[in-house]
Amino acid sequence: MHRKLLITEIFHSIQGEGLLMGIPMIFIRTNRCNLRCKWCDSTYTFTGGKEIPLQELVDTASGAGEEWICLTGGEPLLQREAPEFVRAVTRAGKKVLIETSGSLPVDEYTKIENVAIDMDVKTPSSGEEKSLRLGNLELLRKSDYIKFVIADENDYAFATDFLLKHHLRCEAVFQPAWGTDIKWLAESVLKQGLNVRVLPQLHKIIWGERRGV
Repeated sequence: MHRKLLITEIFHSIQGEGLLMGIPMIFIRTNRCNLRCKWCDSTYTFTGGKEIPLQELVDTASGAGEEWICLTGGEPLLQREAPEFVRAVTRAGKKVLIETSGSLPVDEYTKIENVAIDMDVKTPSSGEEKSLRLGNLELLRKSDYIKFVIADENDYAFATDFLLKHHLRCEAVFQPAWGTDIKWLAESVLKQGLNVRVLPQLHKIIWGERRGV
């Protein structure tokens, strides 16, 4: 049987959030997610999708003009062939950013060169704040980062408490949930003197809320 990945869409865009914001990438969005965040903007990945042979996907990614490949979802780590895909495209000279919820093990990916991990720490407004696999925190490197989506003061308190409790080798990003005042979030971080980055969802600022951007 040919090995395949279940894919929602493949598109060219710029990275819209996190420490690699603004870098052109080819995005490979996988189907299926094990979480149900209340403010999820990718609910269309929960069903449907198209099975694409592993080698075809590797050829598409390897032949792209962009240096970076973003493997996102849904939850890309649910895909059985994801590790082999990542190893193949990095061997071809690409760099890979993996966007993950943090609920599944990341150890296999932290052993691969030219891979960066963008790992969520789900806040209370998501309804999935207990989903984090805490052991992943110990595996993250300086090239990785964790991200908190902040919708309200309760989320902010959760995120700041989390950072106080856990010693991290990687950087942290506070991202306002879409529609949340980024000025309030930035001023709160400055007032408290937190060593985090406050970053918006750049792709939504440019193109609005739509797929394939």
